[in-house]
Amino acid sequence: MKKYSCFDVIFDNQLAHIILNRPEKRNSMTTDFWKEFPEIVSDINQEGIIRVIIISSTGPHFCSGLDLSIFQSDLLEINKEKANKAILLNNYIEILQNALNILQECRIPVISAIQGACIGGGLDLVCASDIRLGTKDSYFSILETKLGLVADIGTFPRLVKLIPDGLVRELAFTGRNFNSNEAKLSGFLNNVYPDQKSMINAAFELGKEISNNSPTVVFGCKEAIKFSRDHTTVEGLDWIKMWNSAMFNMKEVEESFKAKIEKRTGNFDNLPKKITKIN
Repeated sequence: MKKYSCFDVIFDNQLAHIILNRPEKRNSMTTDFWKEFPEIVSDINQEGIIRVIIISSTGPHFCSGLDLSIFQSDLLEINKEKANKAILLNNYIEILQNALNILQECRIPVISAIQGACIGGGLDLVCASDIRLGTKDSYFSILETKLGLVADIGTFPRLVKLIPDGLVRELAFTGRNFNSNEAKLSGFLNNVYPDQKSMINAAFELGKEISNNSPTVVFGCKEAIKFSRDHTTVEGLDWIKMWNSAMFNMKEVEESFKAKIEKRTGNFDNLPKKITKIN
């Protein structure tokens, strides 16, 4: 198994557990993070064997966001260039955005299990997840505001679709902490747990429940939800109609009914290995 500097990756049957492993640095997002994270998720997504990804971290805090020392040094390097600095900065931001976009593009459901602080880039990460669980001491912040920046890695395009518009504006304009109780009431967190252990257990229980269903159907649900969120009701209905017309599999329907009657787990095919290049 490949070793990473920012992560531990554990495979448990059809579940993949990606663990941020720099607790002494509050799991800040270093240069290695931005290289390793999309590689890990992309590899899992490509193989199609894993049915659920669970993301968690070590220590008292989930993630303190972008490593500011790295960010400052990168900005200094960009500032030294004679080329158009705005274009270079645009390219730099795009790299960071794409590293987290991988979660939304992934065919596999992603559960984030969050304890303590989840701020800045950490918030961007969990906003791109499908399901968010938190501990009672978890909290979130659009910290960029207090650093003289407009959050640009993914918070606003996603958060405004997850919680009320007015609340997004308040959190953005103030940069204040958004606690677990408020996050649960607003629908940002699916559930809140007393401690990290019970939260991780719940994440795995949820992951196993999801993995019992057809991976193709779960993938279809993820795509349908994503499309429907960003389009009109009529467009969403048309998209789902086309998906089912193309992807309907009577064999899986029969297996689903049979497994339910026999009170067992269904026997479904994994997703096919994703084609990433033409040989």
